[in-house]
Amino acid sequence: MPSAESLRGALAAVLAALLLAACGGGNSTETTLIVGGQPAGPTGVEVDITSPQGANTTEILIDSGPSGVALLGVANLPYVTVTVCAPGSATACVTIDHVFLDTGSIGLRLLRSTVASLNLPAMAAPGGGSAVECYPFVIGAVWGALAQADVRIGGEAAAGLPVQLIDDRATPQPAPTADCQAAANGGLIQSATALQAKGVLGVGMLAYDCGLVCDSGDYSGGYTLYYACDASGACKASAMPAAQQLQNPVSYFAQDNNGTLVVLPALPATGAAVVRGRLVFGIGTQANNQLPAAGTTLQMQTDPASPGYLYVATSMAGTAYPYSYFDSGSNGLFFDDASLSTTCSGAGSGGSWYCPATTQSRSVTVTDPYGSQATVALSIASADVLFASANTAFANLGGAAGSGNP
Repeated sequence: MPSAESLRGALAAVLAALLLAACGGGNSTETTLIVGGQPAGPTGVEVDITSPQGANTTEILIDSGPSGVALLGVANLPYVTVTVCAPGSATACVTIDHVFLDTGSIGLRLLRSTVASLNLPAMAAPGGGSAVECYPFVIGAVWGALAQADVRIGGEAAAGLPVQLIDDRATPQPAPTADCQAAANGGLIQSATALQAKGVLGVGMLAYDCGLVCDSGDYSGGYTLYYACDASGACKASAMPAAQQLQNPVSYFAQDNNGTLVVLPALPATGAAVVRGRLVFGIGTQANNQLPAAGTTLQMQTDPASPGYLYVATSMAGTAYPYSYFDSGSNGLFFDDASLSTTCSGAGSGGSWYCPATTQSRSVTVTDPYGSQATVALSIASADVLFASANTAFANLGGAAGSGNP
């Protein structure tokens, strides 16, 4: 995403809080692990937490991914289900499961094939032509046109929401630009297999996915996000007014629109095959989304001119890391610790996962820009041991950040 100043929206000063149940919370049952729609054999634990309930909530599912998609090595990917309708229609609708829940991005992005039957109305770029976006993640990028849709998540509705249709055709049309290809560190994501999901629901702390950079059309500080593409397939960089950019769906809700809570149960030491949690919309708007009185509230840096914009500071073992963040799109606890071995010999090899001989504990102090602090206890187990369990959800999976910042 562009590092330049972003427009602050309705959610700019609100944390997408992660509430973890106390140890022992939730219910456990035995379940047969499913990988890519096929029974994998091992029997693992299913851990559920079923509250809060209400129209402003929906289920979070962590499992092995969409049925029928051959995925390997899926770990710690939270999914939700969304219903997408043609604008104004109560019948031209599709329900899409296994949409990846991402607190580190903004906007609803769906594989084009999942909503092809709806013929969603395309959005036009301000100067003419079709509006198309290239949205880079840390690894990979998605390319596709913008359209409008009515979206329901749980009992909440977002009418006329701009969404991105990730072009999952073998040959995307129009063709991705050279700038988009360059932004796609790791390559363009064009399938459920590559995405490990059928879409992405971005509910981060802003209302728009870009802000002032795209509003002005000045992409000189980074990669181009928005394009205007003509009928011949030629695409050029385009400004995109904030109201036409991809939006945080929560900001479109009529109520419960000031943030989200992610509620997950505590997990066994070797993880779980299936986890069910709750995504709660609104903070302090109803009885079921009040922040706990005994909890510590940390606020992100909300000044776009600050180098710490949307970050918090953490410290561990006397080392300070000023640019840290919480992100459900990261499937592990990432920080640099030379005392933890990254020499993994089994399923954890080939990456930067930690594989200590015995489970290690770490204490992290998190400080917000206004001086409030919280202490978080981390536990790091061997990735080899965790992955060998054939589970998909782990509370103690860690790896090196590779940048000096956790």
